[in-house]
Amino acid sequence: MAFCLKGAFAIKIIRLRSRLMIFLMLGLFALTIAYFCYSVYIYGGRWVANPYNPRINNQKRYVKMGQVMDRSGVVLAYTGTDGKRHYNSSEKIRRSVSQVVGDSDGKVSTGVDTFHAQYLLGFKTSLFERVRDAVTGQEQEGDSLELTISSELSGYITEQFPSGKRGAVVVMNYKTAEVLAMVSLPQFDPVNLEAALGDPEAGALMNRCTQGLYPPGSTFKIVTMISAVDHLSNLDDFAFDCTGYYPVGNYSVTETSAHGIQNLRSAFANSCNTTFAALSQQLGYRLIGDTAGQLGFNENFMFNDMIVYNSSYPIDDLSPEDLAWSSIGQGRVLATPLHMALIACTIANRGVFKEPRLLHRIITAGGSDRILPFVAADRSVITYTTAERLEQDMIDVVRNGTGTRAALSNYTVAGKTGSAEVSNDKSVDAHAWFVGYVTDSAAPYAVCVLIENGGSGGRNAAPLARKVLQKAIQMKL
Repeated sequence: MAFCLKGAFAIKIIRLRSRLMIFLMLGLFALTIAYFCYSVYIYGGRWVANPYNPRINNQKRYVKMGQVMDRSGVVLAYTGTDGKRHYNSSEKIRRSVSQVVGDSDGKVSTGVDTFHAQYLLGFKTSLFERVRDAVTGQEQEGDSLELTISSELSGYITEQFPSGKRGAVVVMNYKTAEVLAMVSLPQFDPVNLEAALGDPEAGALMNRCTQGLYPPGSTFKIVTMISAVDHLSNLDDFAFDCTGYYPVGNYSVTETSAHGIQNLRSAFANSCNTTFAALSQQLGYRLIGDTAGQLGFNENFMFNDMIVYNSSYPIDDLSPEDLAWSSIGQGRVLATPLHMALIACTIANRGVFKEPRLLHRIITAGGSDRILPFVAADRSVITYTTAERLEQDMIDVVRNGTGTRAALSNYTVAGKTGSAEVSNDKSVDAHAWFVGYVTDSAAPYAVCVLIENGGSGGRNAAPLARKVLQKAIQMKL
């Protein structure tokens, strides 16, 4: 009898374990299916846009590729009666928007012609539309795209950019998160792609706005300042005597001249490296790193309208000197110009981060509007009061500090300059930066200017930012 009871109990245990194993396997299977669906939803467009995807070339044989236009309806790319891809008749326009639009061969994989091939080549066309075309004998045609950029503003930026220099300029409407211009230099002419391919060192096929990773220099002090406002008490009592020299660890942070006694606002306006290096030792890696993370550093940007490389704030080296350099945007800190423009937009929007938009309209072959792709919900990444404080500090930079050359006569500009060193002995000119925006909500324009080896941000990037903002205001984009 005892033997039978033990046997029955053992069978129950085996059955229970079998059921648990089945439930576990079903759960894992469900998770696999869920992840597959998630990957298709998030990465599907990127898979389709891969230039090595054979479906793209196959689709081009049967589908007429749609047009690409700017926000004013200026045609930037179209497919002719010869079945070939053609571009705007103006060489200036072609070059100014070259990295945004891309090319017919997919050499610029981040360009609209490739990245948004799912629309342009009709992958999003419904079954009803295909049946209708088959019945009517209509040639299959992909959707046309109206972008948020302005070809006129892009051409103006190209003309104003320092001759012979490389760099990037991003202009955004911070209310709508629309990208009004993404100009990357050097540029290429899509009707003569061989010239760009023959000079790969020039890097004309790379969009420096979204793919260029640079030390942000003193523009990163915006991040350090936010971290200080959020985490340190008695900021109004903060004072530091800048002697032009601050030893930290095995190195020293230096200035070209001593600023004397600085509070946080004056140190920010004067872009005092030694003050911020000292401030970093109070904050530490965790607090600055947390703030940088909130603002998008080390984040995998999965924007629907464009590919943007990930900015980084490394925290694997916890040395005091690495902390000091990182707090002023040097060392191993890297950012794209578009990301820095987004940070300016976030402050202008009182701490709310918005996903950037490049698609303004998607127009079917029949002339109706297709629903724009989903964008992530706006999210608050810094507090309203912190953003207000930062705006006042950035206004002071333009009124009284290193950014006076960015000032406009009838509008208030908030901004931050940067001169990012790229060599230890300063034998190579620094990258010149300016990041800022117009505070008037009637002219909601943000700008980021980067001039590679352009020298001083205040002397060279700020004046260009002023011209670009003036042009955007004049155009009423």
